[in-house]
Amino acid sequence: MSSIPFSLAQIEAFACVCETNNLSTAAKRLQKSRTTVSELVETLEDNLGYILFNRQKRPLELTKEGHQLYAQARLFLHEANCFNQQARQIPNDNRKTLTICYDLFTAQRFIQQLIAYFAEQQIKINLLNIERHLGEKIILAGQADIGLYPAVNRMINADFKWRAIGIVELGIYAHQDFFMAKPTAISMLELASSNQLLPFIQPAAQTIASIKVADAIQIVTDINLLKQLLIEKQGWGLLPKHLFGTHSLPITCFNSDLGNKGIIQTLVAIWSPATDKQLSQIIQQIANLYETN
Repeated sequence: MSSIPFSLAQIEAFACVCETNNLSTAAKRLQKSRTTVSELVETLEDNLGYILFNRQKRPLELTKEGHQLYAQARLFLHEANCFNQQARQIPNDNRKTLTICYDLFTAQRFIQQLIAYFAEQQIKINLLNIERHLGEKIILAGQADIGLYPAVNRMINADFKWRAIGIVELGIYAHQDFFMAKPTAISMLELASSNQLLPFIQPAAQTIASIKVADAIQIVTDINLLKQLLIEKQGWGLLPKHLFGTHSLPITCFNSDLGNKGIIQTLVAIWSPATDKQLSQIIQQIANLYETN
């Protein structure tokens, strides 16, 4: 059996006339002239070898054959629309840049690894060192792709998706002579009664609950200045250990009777659900890289 020639425009015109029962109304909807729509339908009928509309009726009525073809025409147009959307999406999937928000819980050496790793894939990374509440805002605004932040142990709303990336270990840091006595473990009472340095303006409630110990706190967002205050014995901080990986500063990581409570934070990636499939693959790559870090 030989195939029947037809075009997408013919099927679209046929379906639109079916739904409006009027050539002029269909023409307006399709933004074509009435003559063009009429010719498209007539050419389709000629190719099929039978009539699709009873033109003696007003409004137009589908013939028995027309009824049988309309449902298939609608399915065909749906598939054509899916093809169009997928075809338009493909150029967007080939990312050239990636914008990541993060704070001091993400180690600088890991950020450097990300830069090198994605450079090999010809993806340039824009890096925004900002607190989570700001990171969430610009992700929602479409100005950033991914946020790397400590988990907040709350239900993420419909605005965000998330997945765990790894853990961040925290320690109690102060000048080696900051605490008067040097017991094997600094007591909670001594920590609570000493000035605590916090590197956040507006941390998430769960984050502040896990890292705030002292009654008196001092906010210092510049991490280099915060380290200087530690050196000057102006306070102590519960901070990520990667900030003090290799240094010759007179700053010590003290043991405390906190044990591991509040010392481990889970690092998560957050992103908007309205993103392309490539971003999900990139997040998986970030998680794999962090695991081998």
